[in-house]
Formats: sequence, structure tokens, C-alpha cells
Amino acid sequence: MSAGLVPTSPERTDPPADQSVGDWKFRLLGGLAETGTLRVFTAAEFHKLVLRYRPGASTSTARLLAHSLVQAGALRRVASGVYLNRRCLPPAELTEMAGRIRAGAVISLQSVLGECGFLNNPSSIVMAMVPTSASKRPNLGEVKTSGGSVFRFYGLAERFFPDTADDRWALYQQGRPCDMFRPEAALLQWLYLAGMKRSTVTPPPMDVDMGQLDEEHLNQLAQRWQLQAELSAWHDQAKSVGFGEEQYKSQITVSEKPHAGVAADGAAARERLLARLGKSR
Repeated sequence: MSAGLVPTSPERTDPPADQSVGDWKFRLLGGLAETGTLRVFTAAEFHKLVLRYRPGASTSTARLLAHSLVQAGALRRVASGVYLNRRCLPPAELTEMAGRIRAGAVISLQSVLGECGFLNNPSSIVMAMVPTSASKRPNLGEVKTSGGSVFRFYGLAERFFPDTADDRWALYQQGRPCDMFRPEAALLQWLYLAGMKRSTVTPPPMDVDMGQLDEEHLNQLAQRWQLQAELSAWHDQAKSVGFGEEQYKSQITVSEKPHAGVAADGAAARERLLARLGKSR
């Protein structure tokens, strides 16, 4: 090297030294909302994110920061060391955890039909389908995380899952952060599970909003999966009660008995009481 020449140092990517200790935390908070940031973090993944803003930060620093962000509502803890990013758009939801708990799980049943408005009483339990076959025997049933969230996994034959890109369009909702069946597929899968021998799954309720479904697509999938008879039987029964309207009217009739009738019942009860008192004297 020639005398008098001073080698130039590479550009620093670390934050300036005069920045306050808390400044990197605010920049990380903003980074959670950036496009491309993970929607679901494990403890190791969150620590890696922290290191981008605070090189050399320890795992305990990342853990304490995660706890603070949970309290602030920026993260949601769903299990030990697993967090949902609530700053991204749209905010990460529990449904995105299903595929991490059971590989290949696809959201379906009440989780799909409740979200779209087909059901009047959505379930808080996340329900998902897992493909099964002679060579695939995944663990099924209910899983409760340490954070209190409940997931329920059902096994379903591989024919109910897509095997081509076109199939994904026909069966899955587009633009979702995780795989979710379309409502039409979710209803048919529900009917299929309810009709299986020794099944503990009850059929779909009658009080539903059929307007939330694509009737043409529903019939196409029913034909594809050979579930026309099950769909027709359930649909006719639900239609016979006006998709819940007749049940609702009968409940109103019972609960809102005419005041005159109630008063007459009360008067008759008093007369019977006075008659018994008179006999006892």
C-alpha cells in the first residue's frame, strides 16, 4: 500500500451511536408493519428480527421485548414462544397457526362458515382438515395451546384436497395468508363428516344464511365429491323451517305469550291457592 493512503472503511449499517436505547425498539415496532415481515413468529424468529435492529441483543432481551409488545397489543401470544404479528395488514389470526401445529392442515367447517356469515353462532375453536391416506396417519383431535387457544383437527381423504393449481382456485379462498377452504367446500365436508359411521360430528344447523354461498359452485362440488344426496337432504330439511325462521318464530311465540293469557293464568293460580287455604282451615 502506498504511503499516505488510508484505507476507506466500509459503510456502517448499524444505527448511529447517539440514538437512544429505546429508539431501536420503536423502529422494530414500525418494522412489524412492513410488507414481508413474518406474520407468525417463533421465539427464535423473533430474536432474529430483534438482531436486525439491535445487533448483539440476547435471547432474554428479545423475550422481554416480546412480552412488552404482547401487553401493547402488537403481538399476540398463542403458545409458549409463538406469537402472532398484530401489526401487519391484515393482522395475523389464529387460523394461521393451524398449519404450524399440523402440517398440511387447511381451515374449514365452522371456522370458514362462521367467518363468512353463513352461521349465526360461529365457534371460537379453530377447525381444520388434514389429508389422510393409507400412508398418512396424522394426529387428529383437539389441541389446546398454553395460551388457551383451541384447535380441532379432522382427517379427510386426499380427494377433498387440491392437486393442481386450478384445483386450488376451485377449493381454496384466494388472497388469504393461510390455506382456507371456500365456504361451499366447508359445508360439504361438514355434511360428509356428519354422515360417516360412528361419527361424533353433528350435521350443520338449520338457521343459516344460504345467501353467503355460491349455489352453482356448491352444486358443482357436490357432484364432484358425490355428495348430492347429503346436500339435498340437509337443504330440504333446512328449507322446510325457512332456514331457521320458523324455529325463531316458534321461540318468539313461546317467550312472548299474550299478556292477557299470562294474567288469566295468574288469576287461576291465585284462586287455586285460596281454595286450598280454605280447605285447610
